[in-house]
Amino acid sequence: MAMPTVPDRVRWAVGVLDPRPGERVLDIGSGTGASVDAVLEAVWATDAAGRPCIIAIDRSADAVSRIEARVRRAVDSGDIRVLRTALADLDPAHGPFDAAFCVNVNVFWTSAAVPELRALAHALRPGGRLLVAYGIGPVPLADAGHLDGVTAAMRATPWFAVRDRLEAEHGSGILAERTDVDARDG
Repeated sequence: MAMPTVPDRVRWAVGVLDPRPGERVLDIGSGTGASVDAVLEAVWATDAAGRPCIIAIDRSADAVSRIEARVRRAVDSGDIRVLRTALADLDPAHGPFDAAFCVNVNVFWTSAAVPELRALAHALRPGGRLLVAYGIGPVPLADAGHLDGVTAAMRATPWFAVRDRLEAEHGSGILAERTDVDARDG
């Protein structure tokens, strides 16, 4: 059986996030598990405390099953944990994370995403990276409206500082940094 491929937009997003060995990464809305595969290539292992380096979340039971099947070895070894949960309901005890990202997760462009951003503020360490990425391929300005909405949502909270607006051949996104403002504030 052939290994499933990782779409270019996902490889691009993981490259932008730049996860490093020893970092803990939250993969939001992992869907097929392609993004988990790409992160595993960069950080395969548990951290110094023995916690999984990657936690992948999705609110769909079918997606959780697909992810677990795709990366069974990493799940069995404890290097990754897959959870069925909505981002807004993520237990902060699973953190802290050094980085978090999502690709084509609609909550960030269909709403102000305040509960989701608050959950991320609880889960990411101060200085942690957050990438909200979109990608359908090389369609100039296709995601401009999405990026405007994500930027506005992040700037409306005290928890994230927008660092970069990215537009490339395989995707676009907003890269932000977790501030040191307590998630209970704001």
